[in-house]
Amino acid sequence: MSKYTVSYGLIPPRSANIHESHILPITKIIHSRSIPDLLLTCGRDGTVIRHTQNNGEWRRVRMQTNSDWVSDMVELDDGRFVTVSHDFFLCLLTVNPENDDWTSRMLGYHDDYVKCVAAVGKNVAGDWELATCGLDMKAKIWKVRQDGTSILTHTIDNTQPEETGSLYALISVSIDGLPFNLVAGDNNGNLVLMSSKTGEKVGQVKSAHKTNIKLLHLMGTRLMSTSSDGMISLWEVAKLGMNEGADALIHSWKWASPVWCIQGTSLEQFLLGDSRGAITRVSITEGAWESPRLTAVLPPDQDSKGLLAMLELDNGDIWYSSSGDSSLHTLNTESGEVVTLEGGDALLKSSLLTNRRHVITQNTKGVVQRWDIVSCELLDTFDDTMGNFDDLVNQHNTKETLAHWCSVSIKTGKLFIKISPKFVNTEVYGSALEHYKIINDIKVEIDERYNVGRIAVNSILNEFIEWTIARDESFRKDLVAKKSSVPGSPSQAPADTTSSELNRPGLKDKRKLSLFTKLSKGRQSPSPASLPSTPVPEDSLPLVAEDSFILPPPASSHLDGQSTKGSKSDVFQTPVLERRSLSTGSLIAQRLKLLSTANNTNSGSNPSEVDDSGTGEEKGPQKSFHAAIDADEEVSKPNFFMHHEVANSDSSGTVKNSESSNPEPTKKQKFMCDLVAELRNEYIKEFDANASSFKILGRKPPYSKITREDESPIIEIKAGVLLLVNCWKEGLSGDTVCFSTYVPPPRYDTPLLSSKGTNQQVFESLERNLPYWMGKALIKDEKTAKNYPKLTFILEPWHDPDSAEDSTTTLNSEHSQHTHHHHLPFHRNKHSERDGDRKPKPLPKVAEAYTKLHAPTVVKVKKILNYVVDRFDSKTPEMRSRTPASEWLELLCKNQLLDNEMALGSVKTSYWKSQGDIVMQYRRKTTSSSEV
Repeated sequence: MSKYTVSYGLIPPRSANIHESHILPITKIIHSRSIPDLLLTCGRDGTVIRHTQNNGEWRRVRMQTNSDWVSDMVELDDGRFVTVSHDFFLCLLTVNPENDDWTSRMLGYHDDYVKCVAAVGKNVAGDWELATCGLDMKAKIWKVRQDGTSILTHTIDNTQPEETGSLYALISVSIDGLPFNLVAGDNNGNLVLMSSKTGEKVGQVKSAHKTNIKLLHLMGTRLMSTSSDGMISLWEVAKLGMNEGADALIHSWKWASPVWCIQGTSLEQFLLGDSRGAITRVSITEGAWESPRLTAVLPPDQDSKGLLAMLELDNGDIWYSSSGDSSLHTLNTESGEVVTLEGGDALLKSSLLTNRRHVITQNTKGVVQRWDIVSCELLDTFDDTMGNFDDLVNQHNTKETLAHWCSVSIKTGKLFIKISPKFVNTEVYGSALEHYKIINDIKVEIDERYNVGRIAVNSILNEFIEWTIARDESFRKDLVAKKSSVPGSPSQAPADTTSSELNRPGLKDKRKLSLFTKLSKGRQSPSPASLPSTPVPEDSLPLVAEDSFILPPPASSHLDGQSTKGSKSDVFQTPVLERRSLSTGSLIAQRLKLLSTANNTNSGSNPSEVDDSGTGEEKGPQKSFHAAIDADEEVSKPNFFMHHEVANSDSSGTVKNSESSNPEPTKKQKFMCDLVAELRNEYIKEFDANASSFKILGRKPPYSKITREDESPIIEIKAGVLLLVNCWKEGLSGDTVCFSTYVPPPRYDTPLLSSKGTNQQVFESLERNLPYWMGKALIKDEKTAKNYPKLTFILEPWHDPDSAEDSTTTLNSEHSQHTHHHHLPFHRNKHSERDGDRKPKPLPKVAEAYTKLHAPTVVKVKKILNYVVDRFDSKTPEMRSRTPASEWLELLCKNQLLDNEMALGSVKTSYWKSQGDIVMQYRRKTTSSSEV
């Protein structure tokens, strides 16, 4: 079973000069064979950057291919490359040498991080054979066709005792006569020999290294392996499969630190890059294994934190990258000069504050910033003098106790906010929304509670929601306009070309693999060049096997053979109905039957009841619609005309009889388009049920089943977000990204968008790929009362522990005051009336029956003060003058003054901090209320 969540990423502002740079360390550098002037770099930011040189100047294009680290990359041919990533996917990247266009499509996935990819070879038909391996302890063999589709041909399991056997290195060897053509290295230090032809593990060299193998590099007929303990071993490939490799080891060297990259194909001269940040040129003479000649090319640099990748160009320059930054360095080996292409800044860590609206982050340069995840904007960038990350988190954390409506994390250097169906569980008071700009003219009441999760989602997707409402209205109006030519016959459902296109059989695999796709980086695209766009299905894409993956082209790019300008996805067309021949008698009988149930059908058209019944769930007669849907179709899109014909077949009674005897299987409700299909089916049923010869001239469109909360504020969104749909499948060690798109900030210049807005294709992709629960939250936006847990607390008058005097002194004082008052009944003691000596009058008493209370955890302190005032047995001067209780009364807990805006739950967690009933004291405000 798959579970879907939605994430949106805040895009950090970047300087113009580093717009086309990596923001996290570069993991590999390759020089294209098919395009001589093309170099590619991939990095931990999930991007691939193409570098092309023109008249001595380098030009760069950033391509977001993955949602996590790109760990390895290999070239096929004709500008086609395959990347593998920590997002579990392997991806086919195709670049156009003539311009900046590029495409990306998913080929397949592993159950954990994918670490390596190797190209095995190309057959006569032009199909490539690939091998990939990862932390799921599996090596997979793939066939990649010329059209970009793929087939998983073999899976080789390397599972070993104690859940070990993860594969970190992989290489292809093409030596005739060997039973294997793949060598992998695992975390136990074993060399694993595999055959891509048979899909079997042929053998292994056990304990080739004492620790996990980091790198495998082929040098002719010799294989060089390195491990995390700094050992370098040279093997004879032909002898690896003999006698468990006992005679295959030629020599081993102990290096000063672990070797992470090797450049070169001959033992006579190659380069080594290690974890010290050093580059060393090595030359080994045949037979003189113990005395290699070493030449330092780049001295060790502890700040670099190790050399991740390097490439030696034809002119002798060396491109290299380190794990300490995202910069790309070019070393001139003759002069020793290093030119650096500065990388961007990426976020490293984050902390969600207790107000559940702000997040503190720290980037690669140590800069600490504060973000608002509701308005999607950067609020503050803190100076170093204001404290470190932990200090600033403590400073900005309030004493609020709010439920989590989201979780935050850092991926590819960006801040992502993940939400699940529980995102509607958190409410905040209106006072927390005062600094936001409300764009729908809703007056926010400071003492009312508002759902912060709904506000965030509705604000980010505000334009998409308006587009959905406009499409819904158009469908209902068109439903009336497209009446059947035979009076009293069932209505013709408006044909939605978008939905009918989604029923193509090849879309099952395509629609869930649209991650970070982009066909063109043309200037006409409204999205930033470094951001992914929304994919759109192509009719030309073929259907592939179950293990094949197809990535549709993006929405913001040019479509091959399909012009976006001529899109007619929102023009409802009437399908050709098979006309039914009805006799006059049967027609009258049908009309009488409809009239006899008019009361029931009309009740479904009442606006006050539509909101309650239109939940999108299967009820009553709707089962006959869904029973005909193929339950095995994982991601199929409903065809509304097909549903309508199924409904007509119910008149035979066959479906109804089967319902009573066999329970209907549960319909798969996965995506928002499934919910839209349900609503449209309900419209069609309602319209058909109300069809009558007496109403034929006065038909009205069905009432909309989309409900929106009128009192919910919509706030201004400052910047666009990167929206992801994550899928967690059984057996995977984490979730994978099955859809992504860039959602631009909403436009507020028009009250209602037409169905052909600028972001038409983005919205269509959202409707196809947003989870069902998200679609339901957007379409059924209803305010519901929250049942919060209640706490018990006791109210007492406050007694100053430091003002206790001897009882005798107190009695004498009281007697003196009584005597003085007796002798001077009509005069005031002016001396005692001085401001400095005047004592506050005692507060009235509260009956004991009203001192122990139960209240929800969200009740504010100032509301408790109002309760105290209402229970006084007499009125104070402040009460007579109607002064608010919060201005002259205050509450304390454990001798700590409570803020009037604090909730009862926060009082317990921040001050009471123990079990049992909370005890709070009330008193008049003093001049030093802040010092208790």
